[in-house]
Amino acid sequence: MNRPVNGPASASGAGTPMMLSTAFGNPDNSYNALRLIAALSVVLSHSLLLGLNSPSYDPLSWAAYDLGATAVNVFFVISGAMLTHSVLQRGLGQFVRNRFLRIYPALIVSAALIALIIGPFGTGARLWEYYSSPQTWLYPLNVAWNFEGAVLPSMFEQGRYPGDVNVPLWTIKYEILSYIVFGIAAALGLLRHPSIAFAAWAAFGFALLADVGVDPTGETPVESLFRFGFAFLTGAVARRFGEVIPLRFGWAMAALALAVAGTGTRFGEVTWIIGIGYAALYVGAKNWGRIAEFARRHDLSYGIYLMAWPIQQVLTREPIWFGPQVAVLFLLSSTISGSLAYLSWKFVEKPALRRKAPASEKEP
Repeated sequence: MNRPVNGPASASGAGTPMMLSTAFGNPDNSYNALRLIAALSVVLSHSLLLGLNSPSYDPLSWAAYDLGATAVNVFFVISGAMLTHSVLQRGLGQFVRNRFLRIYPALIVSAALIALIIGPFGTGARLWEYYSSPQTWLYPLNVAWNFEGAVLPSMFEQGRYPGDVNVPLWTIKYEILSYIVFGIAAALGLLRHPSIAFAAWAAFGFALLADVGVDPTGETPVESLFRFGFAFLTGAVARRFGEVIPLRFGWAMAALALAVAGTGTRFGEVTWIIGIGYAALYVGAKNWGRIAEFARRHDLSYGIYLMAWPIQQVLTREPIWFGPQVAVLFLLSSTISGSLAYLSWKFVEKPALRRKAPASEKEP
C-alpha cells in the first residue's frame, strides 16, 4: 500500500506549515531522491560540457554557479542539515567511524572498477602495458588520499580533458574536511550554542562576498573552501534554527527570486547558495511518492557521482555528439553509471552502512 503524498503544508495540519526540524524527522521526506536528482544534474552538466566542448551550453551558465556546481552546492546544504539533525537527535556517537564508512568503501571499490574495467577503454597504452603498470594497481589507494589527482597510464589522451581520470572527486576532500570540522565542533559542544554556528556561517558568507582567494583564471582551493563551507553551514544553521524556520511554498519562491536577483552582483554566490538551498530543503521535505520510496531503498546518488565522469570520458573520445545527440550521451552515461551505482549500493555501500553503531543506524 502506497503512502499518501503529503507536502510540507499538510504534514502538520491543514494550513500549518511544516517546520524544517520536523522535515528531517519525517520518514516520508525525499532528501535521498533530491540527492539523486542532484547527481544526475551533475551528469547532465558534464554531458553538455564534454559532448559540446563548451560550458556556454549549460542551462545555468548565466548564474553564479552552473548546473553541476549548483547541484554540488545542494549536496553540501543537505549534508550540513542532515548531519546537524542526526547529532541533535542522537548525539555524536560513532561519528568518525560512520563518516568513514559512508565515504571510503564505495570510493575505493569504484576506483578499482575504474582502473581495472573502465580504464582499458580509455587508455592509449597497450593492454599489457596498462595492466603491468604500478599506476593501474595503485590507483584505488592513490584515490583514497589524492582524489582527482590520482592518475592512470595514458588515460584519455585523445579526450576533451586529457589525463583527467575522475575530475569530480575534487569535491570529496572538501566534504571530508566539512565532516572533520563539524565533528570537532560537535565534540566541543558548539552546536549547543546557535550563535556560534550563525557567526561561523556569517563569516564564511562574508569571505565569499569579499572574494577571498578568488582568482580570475579559475576557482582556487581557498575559494572552494569558503564556497563549500558556506553551503554546508547554510544547511547546518538552517537545521539548528529549524524549530523556527517554516517550509512554505511562498518562501521557496521568494528564495529562488533572491537567487536570481543576486546574479551578476557581488552578492551572487551568497544569494544563490541561500536561495537554492532553501528551495532544495523545501522540495526535499515533500513526499515524492514512488521516486522517494525507491531512493530511500536504493541510495544511488554517491555511486553515480563517483562513476559518471570516466564513463563520459570514454563515450566522448570521438567527437560524435552534436546538438540533440547530447541527450543520448546523457541517457547512456546515466544508465551505465546508475547500473554500476546500484551494484555499489547493494554490495558495497549498504553492507558498509549496516556496520554503523546501532544508535546511528539511520544516520545519513
